[in-house]
Amino acid sequence: MKFLIEWTIKPKYRKEAIKAVEKFEQPKEVKTVFAAHFCVASQRGIAVVEVEDAEVIHKTLRQMMDYTNFVVTPILPMFPK
Repeated sequence: MKFLIEWTIKPKYRKEAIKAVEKFEQPKEVKTVFAAHFCVASQRGIAVVEVEDAEVIHKTLRQMMDYTNFVVTPILPMFPK
C-alpha cells in the first residue's frame, strides 16, 4: 500500500533532526514512490512510499520522532490502471 508521509521538524530540535536525516538509511522494505522533498522556507516536507506492512513505516520513522512530528496517510491512485 502507498502512504503519504508529511513531517514538520520541531523548531527547538532542528539541529538534532538534521543530524538524524544525515544518518538515515531507508530500509529495503520501503519503496520510494515520490522522494522526500522539503517545502521552501519552512520546516515541513513530504514523501510517498510503498510498503507491504505499515509497521515498517513506524519502525523507520521512530528514530526521528523525538525531533519531528509525522502524519502518515494511506493513499490510493486517483486514476487506477
